[in-house]
Amino acid sequence: MTALEPREAPLHGDVIDPGSLSELAGRVAGEQAAPLTRETYAGVYRAFCAFLGPDAGAEALVPECVRAYRDALERDGRSSATIAKHLSALRSLADALGVDGVGRVRGARVARGKPRALSAEEFARLLQMPDRRTRHGKRDLALLHLLGTAGLRRAEACAVRLHDVDERQRASDGRLRRAIPHSTSWWVTVTYGKRGNRRAVPLEDAALDVIAAWVKARPECAHDELLVSLPRTGRPPQPLTVRDVTRIVARHAQVAGLPEDRRSPHVLRQTFCTNLANNEIAVDVIRELAGHADIRTTTIYTDVSTDRLEHAIADSSRRRRGAARLRAL
Repeated sequence: MTALEPREAPLHGDVIDPGSLSELAGRVAGEQAAPLTRETYAGVYRAFCAFLGPDAGAEALVPECVRAYRDALERDGRSSATIAKHLSALRSLADALGVDGVGRVRGARVARGKPRALSAEEFARLLQMPDRRTRHGKRDLALLHLLGTAGLRRAEACAVRLHDVDERQRASDGRLRRAIPHSTSWWVTVTYGKRGNRRAVPLEDAALDVIAAWVKARPECAHDELLVSLPRTGRPPQPLTVRDVTRIVARHAQVAGLPEDRRSPHVLRQTFCTNLANNEIAVDVIRELAGHADIRTTTIYTDVSTDRLEHAIADSSRRRRGAARLRAL
């Protein structure tokens, strides 16, 4: 790509010092709270700085340059969702550096697609792929269950620690356990979101069995994450990364003969949410189990009327107010 000529940026006074945009962007990416966000922002900033050229300074972060970068992504055939992700990261960079105007650069509206859930037969076939006799197979099967029968995001699965899987005789909301078929008294606690929110999801019988089998086979490790790599010569076990999770799911899905657009970790999460919706679980319960920030996200899995959606939103709001009053006592 041809480097753009840097233009004078409209800054909030002297908020930033002139210097290498690449260095400043790397610093902003490194300050993000979530590991996946740090990785995503770093990748976007590297691509943007490569587009501008190696000598680009902070003054090159202006709407015109961001708009040109967006147009280049569109010419390269990038999806609307990918372009939106890049623009969102650049808006965060502009905010951190005190640059005006970048937030007004928008991409094409991202269409809300239908969930790409696996059928019951496809999911069952996928679960048959890992070899249960081996350590690798036990670990991979535990991962597939966390994604597909507990609805974890890939970063959430990587972050689950051994003590996050525990037994609870009582649940604060019995509807959560009743929503999971063949649920047990064992739950997995998930940390999610930039604010470190937590939710608990009950484990079904099969999920608990394979997780227990993996824990017994799990190698000794200096880390307490549940899912770790297996030791190799000179390399002790390490927590799985989101790339590891993506690779593991894709490999087993390919062997299972699943369609190419059904081979990602997110498809398993969508399968979890879709199964709940097909079992006519209440919208707010699905939202709680999936950890959706906005209940409207949950409705892509449900054919809900406006009245039902408004009722679910009102019910969720009442529950939050009630919990706040209890905490105040």
